[in-house]
Amino acid sequence: MSNSKLLLVDDEPLNLKLYDKMLKDFNFQIITAANGQECLNKVQEHFPDLILLDWNMPVMDGIETLEILKNDQTTKDIPVLMITGVMTSSEDLSFAMSVGAIDFLKKPFDRLELCARVRNILLLSETLKTLKEQYHYLENKNIFITSLIESIPHPVIYCSLDGILLMCNKFFGQLLNIDKTELIGKSVYRYFLSEEVGFHVQKDVELAQSRASLSYEKNVFPGDKIFIVSKNLVFNDQDHPIGIITVFTDISDLKKANEDIVNTKKIELISNTLKLMHLNEMNNSLINDLVKVNPFTNKEGQELIRQMSNKFKMNMTEQIWNDFETRFENAFDSFYTVLLEKFPSLTPNERKLCALLRSGLSSKDIAILTFQNPQSVDVARYRLRKKLNLVNEENLIDFLLLIDKSIRRV
Repeated sequence: MSNSKLLLVDDEPLNLKLYDKMLKDFNFQIITAANGQECLNKVQEHFPDLILLDWNMPVMDGIETLEILKNDQTTKDIPVLMITGVMTSSEDLSFAMSVGAIDFLKKPFDRLELCARVRNILLLSETLKTLKEQYHYLENKNIFITSLIESIPHPVIYCSLDGILLMCNKFFGQLLNIDKTELIGKSVYRYFLSEEVGFHVQKDVELAQSRASLSYEKNVFPGDKIFIVSKNLVFNDQDHPIGIITVFTDISDLKKANEDIVNTKKIELISNTLKLMHLNEMNNSLINDLVKVNPFTNKEGQELIRQMSNKFKMNMTEQIWNDFETRFENAFDSFYTVLLEKFPSLTPNERKLCALLRSGLSSKDIAILTFQNPQSVDVARYRLRKKLNLVNEENLIDFLLLIDKSIRRV
């Protein structure tokens, strides 16, 4: 308030000197004018913080001057204190206020009254100026956020921290088939799947606490569409979170295409496995034929047949498994990762058995592929169930199926 510019307007020089003397203790910059026209000229030159304007003056009176000031965009916000000694009726004062005066003083007045009015008006003006600047800042910020939201080709919303919808783009309205103007001011959670509301609220709480952006995959709205939900906080100038911007990216078609690819890989895996089983049966038959020769050869021949059989089984098992595992990982790309995260103590053979069971193979099928007998495979399955803390065989198969499903959920 110190060093504020005051323009004193009065056609009586003695009044101007008196006002100046009354205000001298406040270190104001005092500018004077003798009539309304001179006032307008001084305003354009100095742009004062407050005008003390006499009502009755020659050339141009106070009311005409006030009307011109308030109709000019460059001067309309300058506060004007109207001073009058003649126009003192309630109707006169009401008229002055309606034209744009912020306050008025009736002559005669004392120093205390003048100083109090001037100080109060300057404080109010300063407060209004600050609020106006903040309003323009928020308005510009909202324009930026609105432009940003509308430019994103996905449903986007801007909500308060408690989920009240403050802004959304046209794609969000189209998603819900509701005019976006009808959505503003309502809780966004009411449009989500009811059984998932608690999940989304928890995610918003986590976002506000961590202050780190997050994304997750979810069936958010009624229907079968799957979305990647991406959330970011909006902060004020004091770095306090004031809202959340959320982008919903529809990945339903992408997931379907991916599932089609995975299903094709699964079919290829099953087809290849059947071929391997058939090949192994032929190989087993060949080995059995070699063993039948044993009685008709000497010890050296029998040992050679034994070594050949064992080496053949070992090489074929490794080759078959490598081929199977490559195709399996193409079809179930993260199966091992999830499995070992849950059960890091699984041995390589137990991991193989999980993969073979997940592919829908029976103990007999697994025995053919691994050159074992079915009883050995059953024992291995029993031990695996115990290690996974599963009660029965059905639990084992269900568990492996759920492992697969959990891979494709975020």
